Amino acid sequence: MGDTEGTDVQRSIKQTFKGETKEAGLYTAIARQAQRQGYGEIAEILKVLAKEEIEHAATCAELNNMIAGDCFQDIRQMLEGEIFANKSKREDALHSEELKVHSAREFFNSASKDKGRYARILEGILKKYNK
Repeated sequence: MGDTEGTDVQRSIKQTFKGETKEAGLYTAIARQAQRQGYGEIAEILKVLAKEEIEHAATCAELNNMIAGDCFQDIRQMLEGEIFANKSKREDALHSEELKVHSAREFFNSASKDKGRYARILEGILKKYNK
């Protein structure tokens, strides 16, 4: 871990991380569209590609030392982020409602609930392992 931190390729790895995560999201969105259009087989292929892009992003995170090397420290950091994202997405849902963009409101409400659920899961892990 951290092999590229402080080297000439650190920036390229960071950019690659961003690209890989973007590609994972796009492949997943295209897979959902294919599913809606009745192309289940294509959707499953695209989901595999998205998962591989996630693996690429994970390798970049490791190479650039984006995680601490202690899973419980990383989980605590992610917990803070999920709590913040839960609140932020609730606010975004309210703003979307004011703008009458109902699809965005529904998304932000759903994502906020997911973020709250993720936070409870992470809290549970930390509690179970007394970390």
